[in-house]
Amino acid sequence: MLKNKNLLVAAIICLCLSNGNTAFGQNVGVILAKIQNTQSAVIRDKNAVANFEQGSNLYKQGDLKGAEAAFRKAIELEPNFAQAYIALGNTLDDRGKPQEAIAQYNKAISLDPQDSRAYFNLGLTLARLNQLEPAIAQYQKAISLEPKYAEAHYNLGNALYAQGKLKEAVTEYTAAIRLKPDYAPTYTRLGNALYDRGELAEAVTQYKKSISFDPKYADAYYYLGNALYAQGKPAEAIANYTEAIRFDPKHAQAYTGLGNAMDDRGKPQEAIAHYKKAISLVPNDAFTYYNLGITLGRQQQPKEAIVNLKKARELFQAEKNKEMVEQVDRLIQKINTQAN
Repeated sequence: MLKNKNLLVAAIICLCLSNGNTAFGQNVGVILAKIQNTQSAVIRDKNAVANFEQGSNLYKQGDLKGAEAAFRKAIELEPNFAQAYIALGNTLDDRGKPQEAIAQYNKAISLDPQDSRAYFNLGLTLARLNQLEPAIAQYQKAISLEPKYAEAHYNLGNALYAQGKLKEAVTEYTAAIRLKPDYAPTYTRLGNALYDRGELAEAVTQYKKSISFDPKYADAYYYLGNALYAQGKPAEAIANYTEAIRFDPKHAQAYTGLGNAMDDRGKPQEAIAHYKKAISLVPNDAFTYYNLGITLGRQQQPKEAIVNLKKARELFQAEKNKEMVEQVDRLIQKINTQAN
């Protein structure tokens, strides 16, 4: 059976870069600290700084509309307030206004070309727009200004991974770990890159390190399950998929992985139940329908098998995955022939 693939670029990019105020994403608090340490002599208008601080607090509280207003007021009072433009850009990006955010970051860069965070946050927004080459250029500029910028190395690794540049991605993740060794997701991303290079044993090591730093990190258990499954260790894979689901009951990919492992262990009914659960959570994953269709076919349920395979075909067609469309067509033909 063709199993669900580990190379999930879009999912990884989304996961890594979707939350603006995470440890390795945009962080207005960091910008505020930098202002207090470096720009106090430059920003003369105390009311501008007060509005910036208010905006920072509102941003942390999730009041993005209020934060935007406060940052705009800070800029009105102090038009050369570069850090306020960065913070406004972060807020606009989180409000779903990436083009406006990009304009703010570029304004910040024009005012302070030595501020690594302007380039970094611009890179984040460009990556979310799937503009990977420009994003990479911004991360690299940030690193050239601040070589120990762990967040920039991490997100550069994500962008390189999305381009299939696994060797370069490994280099950046390794640099991020050296600079910030307690951030669990970096070990998981490094594990993914090693997995895709065929270095399964080392990938397993990285996933386990990730779990050691964050024992409730569902994705680490999921990817560890994939690696163990690929090593021919289905029982251990099942244990880790189960842990992923325990910590994230809506982890659809873990249910799919669990279904694959159960099917291979001769438990098709359990596999079918897990595939259906995965589909109920994420109803547009082609491989889950594909795997479910195959298992149903083996269980002599041709009508239901064909229904799921046709759905898989529809999704593969939308993804322009010609190889899998042809594979599904052959399977449907085979099932129809056997049924007749």
